[in-house]
Amino acid sequence: MVGQQILEQLRIEFSKQENDTIAKEQQAYMKSKMPFWGLKTPQRKKIYLAIFRQFPPQNNSDYRDTIKYIFNNATHRDEWYAGFSYAIRFKKYITEDNVDLYIALVRQTQWWDLVDGIATNLVGPALLDSNKLFNNLNSWIVDKNKWVRRTAILTQLKYKDKLDFKLLSSLIEKTWHEKEFFIRKAIGWALRQHSYTKPNDIIEFITNNKLHLSNLSKTEGLKALKRKGIVE
Repeated sequence: MVGQQILEQLRIEFSKQENDTIAKEQQAYMKSKMPFWGLKTPQRKKIYLAIFRQFPPQNNSDYRDTIKYIFNNATHRDEWYAGFSYAIRFKKYITEDNVDLYIALVRQTQWWDLVDGIATNLVGPALLDSNKLFNNLNSWIVDKNKWVRRTAILTQLKYKDKLDFKLLSSLIEKTWHEKEFFIRKAIGWALRQHSYTKPNDIIEFITNNKLHLSNLSKTEGLKALKRKGIVE
């Protein structure tokens, strides 16, 4: 199995550069139950690329099976990072047919270091121009899992002019009552990102809904506009 071969090669290379001190710092910072190998991002990426070149997916089934194997059998968080990097490297397979896989990864990983990348680099591109975008996001925004709800808010983060602001607004309205930090932060991040292309949308939305939005969401949403001197 390709996933098994990749994971075996990753562990061989990771073990050569393992650093216990850095590993403990990374685990503490991420509040992770999973240990780390203790490699910095450039070290990991260099290892990923060399191994991934040897094991490209031959078809979509191969792509899915490889990702699932890595995530299901990982013992260290670095190995999850490798599985995510494999998923985004082969862009021809980032399609709406694999959205179910990506949401399964969100439910499995449940922390911002992976969820945010899955939302913006996998789910987002997979649903860009898809007629399933509206139904999917409206389904996820009422999910019991906060990380799935966060994914719904962040899916359009990189859409720029293609962002459906009416849809984003409705998603925010369904979650702005929540006290959960990661939801409030996601709302602010999504608003801030849209402010780069449509500042008036954000100013109007935050002004009209200032009593509903948390201070965190408002502060994050207006951060770029304040930096530019557009708002005080």
